[in-house]
Amino acid sequence: MGKGEKRKRKEMVKGEGSEPKATLDDAYAYLRTVKKKVDKDKYDNFIAIMNNFKTRRIDQKGCISEVERLFKENKSLISGFNVFLPKSLELDDWTSVEVKRR
Repeated sequence: MGKGEKRKRKEMVKGEGSEPKATLDDAYAYLRTVKKKVDKDKYDNFIAIMNNFKTRRIDQKGCISEVERLFKENKSLISGFNVFLPKSLELDDWTSVEVKRR
């Protein structure tokens, strides 16, 4: 494995139980999009949700549920968030978090 391949692997964001499908660049781009599309309070709430997930104060389903509630009026932000989720947990009906069956 070459240096470029190793670096690319390190940059990948992994979904639980799935192949990586988003890079760190994708994550930063999504954060910039969120910051542009919502007010400061909503952006700060989003960052708090992500920090709570990172520190394990909330689990994956709790994180997804809170993000869905926060962005319920903005389908494009929910769709963008799906990029970081395993296929089995993607939000697909915009109104409720449901685990898809494989």
